[in-house]
Amino acid sequence: MPEGLIIVESPAKARTLKRFLGDRYDVRASMGHVRDLPEKEMGVEVDDGFKPHYEVVESRRKTINELRSAAKKDAEVILASDPDREGEAIAWHLAEVLKIRDPKRIEFHEITSDAVRRALEAPRGIDMRLVNAQQARRVVDRLVGFRLSPFLWAKVQKGIGAGRVSSVALRLVVDREEEIRKFVPVESWTVDVELSKRADPNHFTARLHRPKAGGDDKFEVHSEAEAQDIVRRLEGAAYSVLGVEQKRRTKSSNPPYITSTLQQDASSRLRMRPRVAMRVAQQLYEGVELGTEGSTGLITYMRTDSTRISAEADARVKAYIKAQHGEKYLGAARASKATPGAQDAHEAIRPTDVNRTPDSIRQHLTPDQYRLYDLVWRRFVASRMAPAVYDQTQVEIEGGEYIFRANGSVLTFDGFYKVWGRDENGETELPRLEAAEPLDYHGLKPEQHFSQPPPRYTEATLIKELEQRGIGRPSTYAPTVETIKDHGYVEVKERRLHPTITGEAVNSLMVDHFKTISDDGYTAKLEKRLDEVESGKQEWVPVVKDFYGPLQRMLTAAEEATPAETDEVCPECHEGHLVRKASRFGPFLGCSRYPKCKFRRALTPTGEAPQPKLLEEPCPNCGRPLQLRTGRYGEFIGCSGYPECKYIKRDAAQTESKPTGEKCPQCGEGDLVERTGRYGPFVACSRYPDCKYRANIGKDGKRREGPKVLDEPCPICGKPLVERRGRFGPFKSCSDYPKCPGPKGVKKDVA
Repeated sequence: MPEGLIIVESPAKARTLKRFLGDRYDVRASMGHVRDLPEKEMGVEVDDGFKPHYEVVESRRKTINELRSAAKKDAEVILASDPDREGEAIAWHLAEVLKIRDPKRIEFHEITSDAVRRALEAPRGIDMRLVNAQQARRVVDRLVGFRLSPFLWAKVQKGIGAGRVSSVALRLVVDREEEIRKFVPVESWTVDVELSKRADPNHFTARLHRPKAGGDDKFEVHSEAEAQDIVRRLEGAAYSVLGVEQKRRTKSSNPPYITSTLQQDASSRLRMRPRVAMRVAQQLYEGVELGTEGSTGLITYMRTDSTRISAEADARVKAYIKAQHGEKYLGAARASKATPGAQDAHEAIRPTDVNRTPDSIRQHLTPDQYRLYDLVWRRFVASRMAPAVYDQTQVEIEGGEYIFRANGSVLTFDGFYKVWGRDENGETELPRLEAAEPLDYHGLKPEQHFSQPPPRYTEATLIKELEQRGIGRPSTYAPTVETIKDHGYVEVKERRLHPTITGEAVNSLMVDHFKTISDDGYTAKLEKRLDEVESGKQEWVPVVKDFYGPLQRMLTAAEEATPAETDEVCPECHEGHLVRKASRFGPFLGCSRYPKCKFRRALTPTGEAPQPKLLEEPCPNCGRPLQLRTGRYGEFIGCSGYPECKYIKRDAAQTESKPTGEKCPQCGEGDLVERTGRYGPFVACSRYPDCKYRANIGKDGKRREGPKVLDEPCPICGKPLVERRGRFGPFKSCSDYPKCPGPKGVKKDVA
């Protein structure tokens, strides 16, 4: 009989534990969370101490029943969910649902025999500080989502939402886009000279540094005229070495991975999206089948912000380095700088056994598993190796009235590059030069440059920015990026994050009305307070209360606020004033008398009115020039005299109609004609708009008919009845629906 029941989250983790424990324990998986806040309601009692109401996850009911039956058979129930606040919350929910009186909790940061044995020897109770930290985050995020989402639905579009961390991430992306739009390039020039030692076929390049007289390190060439003047002054100049400076420099390896740096390197080096990287890392942590070895955990827990390594792991990796590469490759111990708000509960991400090299298990891994394990393994081993050593040379060269400078370096000891591999950095190797040595001249090359705007964020650099600002935690980085993509706030183009029109509209509303929530400083402070709940320094309810009060006040003010009017009078009704608003189509100016006056004018994302482009073609109605404008559906050509003249030029393909030779099946009077609209070709009645019959033409050339017209007239209006299809099958109704609904007796099943 098993000694007890161990409950973990996933079947993979259960298989790995089973290999160590055999029949000693019954190991089962909860399949993740078993309880959560309800999906369709807030589930938080704001007036009762923010008490959350949890309900069983519907898809887990069968699993819970099986676990409940297993728990009754075993005298001891051990909860072994992941070693973080999320895992602690899962353990607590399991204890509540299964009604376990005295639950035992174990945790391990790597799934190895020794780690599991040590955990079983030192069980503990559920740490309610961790549980409350998770509850506080869950409640705060639920309050933000459920209170702000209806506001955004009313102002922008349904189905979108706002989040505590995702709002900051979106603001960072939009702010970067604003920087790029406002960026003004600055012109500069460089002047390079190609030189060599006397009669040496190998050339090297030196760059203009400063004039001989009165020059300094801030010397710049701003225009082509200045560059050409320098080239002219250097005609016939002789070049010689003014001085040589040599320095020995070292480059140390990076510390082992934490969650954010793993996601960043997986993205930049492996082209692996953060969400995919975390899924693969979870597989490596929980266990992979290694042939006769069975299911084996390959890396330590992958959600961590600590670079700490256990003394045992440190000793093993140093022994491996010494045996494989020699003692000179061993690095000295050094402390690494922690990120803001970093916790030290877990080790860094490292292989569970450094002797299990990537190539030795490659046949058992998927391509993604191999690539990520190889990255983790090499980073860990390299972090304990000696620095690389360079001999760096800086040469100053005299030419005419100017001083040029050339830099080069030579790698004298590869150190950690032995395992990590050398990053190409564009450095060149210079020949051995001596002071006052004359050089051969091979040409001058002036080149124009322009300063570049700050680059758009990639998923990796956005995660790095969030981490540096102390926003979010290891478990939230990848989901945050996915959230703003799934909501349609940003889109990925050439691996860069671009804000969409909807994203800019949402960000505009958040900054205007909920600036505190989208402020990175405030969000970082809230993260710190939530961390203090975990350490027991604060209670979670006051933290949530302090957050909810300002949120409620901001929401009330936002709902009561009226859009700020401009001084511009509405050009359509001449009574109202234009006000700035936001929608899913972006910012726009609308009439203050809406809905009586529905005038609107699109704005660019920067808040400016798009400038129409005048065309040479005259308006056929009034003779004024036509102009190219931008509306909610894209570009169109209209009269520059709008709103006095409302002429709009239609595309020839849209206005041209071809007779089909058929009578309209709806009215029986008009002829069917074929036209092309914004959604493609269709046939319609020539009596439009009196008869609105229409049938779309698919890519296969077949018509997608509308309702079938019957010979029977509507008893209310006399127009033909049509056969329609609803959720319960075909039925009859009036062809003029919804203007004429038809009597109740008419809408009956055709059959």
